[in-house]
Amino acid sequence: MEINIELFRQQLGIQKYSDSSINSYINCMKKIKPFLYKYELDIISAEIIESHIQWLYAEKTISQSYQKQIIMAIQKYFELVLKKNINLTAIYPKQISYHLPNCISKSEIKEMIEKTTNIRHKIIICLLYSAGLRLFELLNLCLKDIDVENQLIHIYQSKEKAKRMLMLSTVLVDLLPKYYQKYQPKYFVIEGKGGKPMTAKSIQQIVKTAALKSGIKVPVTPHCLRHSFASHLLENGTDIHYVQKLLGHQSIKTTENYTHTNDFHKMKIQSPMDLF
Repeated sequence: MEINIELFRQQLGIQKYSDSSINSYINCMKKIKPFLYKYELDIISAEIIESHIQWLYAEKTISQSYQKQIIMAIQKYFELVLKKNINLTAIYPKQISYHLPNCISKSEIKEMIEKTTNIRHKIIICLLYSAGLRLFELLNLCLKDIDVENQLIHIYQSKEKAKRMLMLSTVLVDLLPKYYQKYQPKYFVIEGKGGKPMTAKSIQQIVKTAALKSGIKVPVTPHCLRHSFASHLLENGTDIHYVQKLLGHQSIKTTENYTHTNDFHKMKIQSPMDLF
């Protein structure tokens, strides 16, 4: 989706917005432009926009007021430039802060995978957890991005526009041919109706249902699986700088938040004195 910043500026001027308001809207659209550019207009939804806003909050630590400004700018752009209505009321930030998602155990994730009989749903859960994918990265993952021979996943649609490579689990190497044969995706790895990417809401529901079937008591989301991926790598002794690269974080501080590096009890790290 192309974003015409200058046309937006003109339309805001015609509507008699103040210079400060115009600058605020323009800056917000510049912030969101690289994200919207990746999507065709007809598939952009409140759920897709919400997943990006949540990412901005978690990894760029934007304030709730800035979240609201961005949402208002998108809505205004649709109205004035595209002459379309998009209802984003439901994703306006509430007067509570987002928290990092829950981290569930390896055995709980194994249970989720084993109790998921639908192979497409199983692939979704495996991709989110085994590679630590963000929700929007899964939605945009193309068939050409999967290198089965070298067991790699190429991420080209990163938030920072930087390509990164992730490991392709041997479990997925075995599952993917069966999945391809049954569903025959044409472009995206996970496709919805008409060959379009599956919606964010559908992915979230698939993960939620799998967790409920497994008897997991805490809320489980796609981001929870990413969080668990990072935490489990660290527990296994993976250097935090490697985890940072796999997650695509710019700052090591973000990785430290995700991986509970101060949660010594759960990680069973012992004091050197206890090893005498």
